Amino acid sequence: MSQHELKTLLEIKDNPSVTQRSLSHRLNISLGLTNAILQNLIHRGWVKAKKLTGRKILYLITPQGMARATTLIYDRFRETQNYYQYTKELLNSYLTDLYHQGKRRAAIYGTNQLAEITYLSLLDSTLKLHSILSDDPLSFKKKFLGRQVFLISDFIKKYSQQLSEKSQKELVIISTVSLDKLQQEIKRHKNIKDNLKIVNLEDILKNLKT
Repeated sequence: MSQHELKTLLEIKDNPSVTQRSLSHRLNISLGLTNAILQNLIHRGWVKAKKLTGRKILYLITPQGMARATTLIYDRFRETQNYYQYTKELLNSYLTDLYHQGKRRAAIYGTNQLAEITYLSLLDSTLKLHSILSDDPLSFKKKFLGRQVFLISDFIKKYSQQLSEKSQKELVIISTVSLDKLQQEIKRHKNIKDNLKIVNLEDILKNLKT
C-alpha cells in the first residue's frame, strides 16, 4: 500500500463524509489520482462507497480496511524505531572518532529528523552540543528540541571573529541538510576554510552502512 492509500484510509476513517475533491486537497494530489486510489481501495474491500442523494457519495472504511490501516501504521512505527536506533548507533561510533581527532564540541546544522537523532546521539557522546544552526531567516524566532536556533550566517561571522581561540578549532559542524548555504557563508570568510571541520552526515552514514 502506498503512502497516499494509507493517508486516504485514515482520512476516510476520521471523516466518512469527505468528498473526492476534499481528499484531493488534503492529500495534495490530483483529483484523477484520488479517484484511482478510491477505486483501488474499494476493489480490495477496504473502503465501501454509499451513494446518497444527487451525485454525493459517502465513503466508509470497512473492518478489513481498518485492520489493514492499523497493521500498516504499526509496521511503519516499527520501521521508524529501527531507523532511529540503527542510525543513532552509527552516529555514536562516528562521534567517538571525532573526539579522538581532537574535536570537543559539535554544532548541528538543520532542524529535521536526522538533526533530532544527532541531538540524541550527542547527549550520549563525549562531544558537547555547541549550538543548533539553520538557514531559515525566521529560525531565530523558533526553538528546536527546546534550544535556541541560530542563523548560519550569524554563526559563521562570529566564528570567523573568534577563530584565534583554541576552543574554536575543537568545533565541528554536523550538517543534516544541503551544504550550499553553508559553503556560501564560508567563502565570505577566507580564514575559516581550513580551520572548520564540516561533516555531511548523510554521506557519512552511507559510507558507514556499506
